[in-house]
Amino acid sequence: MQNILYFLKNYKKELILGALICLSILISCYSVYKSNEKGEVIQEESLLAQEEPEIVEEEDPAIFHVDIKGAVVTPGVYQVEEGSIINDVITLAGGFKEDAYQEGINLSKKVSDEMVIYVYTTNEIKANSNKTENSGTTTKTTNTCKTTSYNINDCVEKTESVIIPSKNGENSVNQEDSTTNKLININTASKEELTALSGIGDAKAQAIIEYRKTNGNFKAIEDILNVNGIGDAIFTKIKDYITV
Repeated sequence: MQNILYFLKNYKKELILGALICLSILISCYSVYKSNEKGEVIQEESLLAQEEPEIVEEEDPAIFHVDIKGAVVTPGVYQVEEGSIINDVITLAGGFKEDAYQEGINLSKKVSDEMVIYVYTTNEIKANSNKTENSGTTTKTTNTCKTTSYNINDCVEKTESVIIPSKNGENSVNQEDSTTNKLININTASKEELTALSGIGDAKAQAIIEYRKTNGNFKAIEDILNVNGIGDAIFTKIKDYITV
């Protein structure tokens, strides 16, 4: 016991210094351990963030209702998703009938809500062709017709296959369809048909009729410029819609 007390008394400074060194070493080791532990946690969180893909919620496609009539196996109203094409609706309706006239319809056209699809028979097309020949107008089958009245007869009589209910007071047939669908024969057209042309009122329509009575039929559409009151501005508006 005396030896221990003697040792502590004579080596007190050395023991305190050693204890401080050991304590310092322990503190350093503890700090390094905690730093490594924190780094591992951050690394794990980073890896988890990279592994977990971001979840993107996809919206369900809109649902359209399309009415298909005419020469298909099962006419009716069908529900289709946005992005569907006319061919999809015809498939739902059981396909074409044997006498269906398929050349006048664009099967790849995307459908819209409340669209009406009318599939003609070959006999309907022939009957309509005879009707337009007798009236002195030229008709070409087109794809799209717009109607404000939802009365598809306005379009069926002109052999449009795809009928879209028009909004905001648009004309029953859009300008593009008018160009390809009905050309007014200025040699045979009635006053009512002539006034349907842009810029042609009752007076100008009557002038056209009087001109052809006096001078005979127009040889070319440019001859209409000889009619009193019809100049270049009006001709530019109507030249794509008239024929001789």
